[in-house]
Amino acid sequence: MKFMRRPDIDTVARVHIAAQAFLSLGVYGEITRIAQCSRVSRLFVYKLLWQLRLLYELEVGDPGSPEAIRTEVDRHILLLRFEGHCALERLSQILKQLGRPFSSVGYISQRLAAYAQALPKEELTDAQIVFLLCDEIFTRGQPILITVEPRSLAIVKIELVENREAETWKQHWDTLAETGLIEQQTVVSDQGPGLVKGCALMGLTHHPDLFHLLRPLAMFGERFYRKALAAIAREYERGSVAIGRSEAVIKKRSAAYEAAKAEAEEKIVRYDNFCYLWTALRRALELFDDQGDLKELTSRQAEIQAIVTLMDTLDGAPLHQALVSFASGLEGYWGYYQGAEKVYQEYITRYPRAVVQALACGWQLERQATNSKAYGMRKRLAQDAEFYFSYAAALLPEASEAIRKEMLEALDTEVRSSSLIENVNSALRPLLETCRGQVDQQILDLFAYVHNHRRFVRGKRAGKAPIEILTGKEMEKTWLISLLETI
Repeated sequence: MKFMRRPDIDTVARVHIAAQAFLSLGVYGEITRIAQCSRVSRLFVYKLLWQLRLLYELEVGDPGSPEAIRTEVDRHILLLRFEGHCALERLSQILKQLGRPFSSVGYISQRLAAYAQALPKEELTDAQIVFLLCDEIFTRGQPILITVEPRSLAIVKIELVENREAETWKQHWDTLAETGLIEQQTVVSDQGPGLVKGCALMGLTHHPDLFHLLRPLAMFGERFYRKALAAIAREYERGSVAIGRSEAVIKKRSAAYEAAKAEAEEKIVRYDNFCYLWTALRRALELFDDQGDLKELTSRQAEIQAIVTLMDTLDGAPLHQALVSFASGLEGYWGYYQGAEKVYQEYITRYPRAVVQALACGWQLERQATNSKAYGMRKRLAQDAEFYFSYAAALLPEASEAIRKEMLEALDTEVRSSSLIENVNSALRPLLETCRGQVDQQILDLFAYVHNHRRFVRGKRAGKAPIEILTGKEMEKTWLISLLETI
């Protein structure tokens, strides 16, 4: 088709054509009719219509220019990806349904990569880090190493690696050591062999996680319970069979019933003994007793050793091996009690003993309430904790709130387990599940930035972002605004 200039079609005529095309939207053949009446091409009419619709959208909805529209699309992309946990395909469909331009999957992927490359470098040199929580999470069999600061839950480093050997963990921490963030720190984690050996290579103190120490032993309680139920079922089965007529049959079936009864009794006693020892072990591992006193480390060790010895008599090799592993891992756990004892003794010398004991009981019950999954138990423990806090306030009313806050924060600084890192893992898993295995270091860095600058919405950290708690500096902008300003 040959195009020619039309001086007769001035600005007024162009506006008239665009208005006619806009009013004719949805009517079949109207664009062709307008093009024929004005003796112009359909493409010319469509271009005028597109310009008019863009101006209409700018006046009605989006302020600014086409750059503002692109920024608004980026805002939707970042929010839907990191707050809505949407896959790229679903994110594209949402943008199309909202009538937004630039909604293709390829464009979305490019914009996320651009923001990941433009991330500002964060300076953590002023951060005071004593403990590090470390863990491994997998995506399609490939490990991701995560290091988190427990007080703030800030991701210090996240890295996609080929394996999780000791040397890999050492390289993971080397960059942190270069910036001065690792100086004789304590690493709290599970008993992963590569992680434990990596701590030895770096000269770090490894503090085992209590949950992972106790979990193998807890499985024996479930196993003994199932075996006790099976033995009871066999006893009922033997007792329900008719005795018979001949003396030989009667003796045989009676002997089988007596044997089943004895076996059931043995399994029940074993399960009861294990439950009693398990409860005693959990109580011995608690920091404070019911009166709020802190046991001496030697007496605590002797009590736990006695419980382990008694447990070892309940079963054969499998339980023995689990107890040996538990006792070995517990050697690195005593440092927790030593650190807590220093804190406890400091407050005993500064404040009345009864006040410190009441606050210690309240702190312990509050932690148990937080860790309890049963609503009724959690509510009861929280009420008991509040009772002890009120009792401490009655004993020392002039400075009760300040002492409570100070002592509870001091006790919280002694990290007992790495369970807090599961909060980070639970936030990361939806991102990994919607990536369809296409995970790279850039998307992990972008996730870490968003996580560190996203403010908590509930809990004791509510209203603060991890980076604010870690550095002590308040953010001037939200993570979304900060990212949008990088490009």
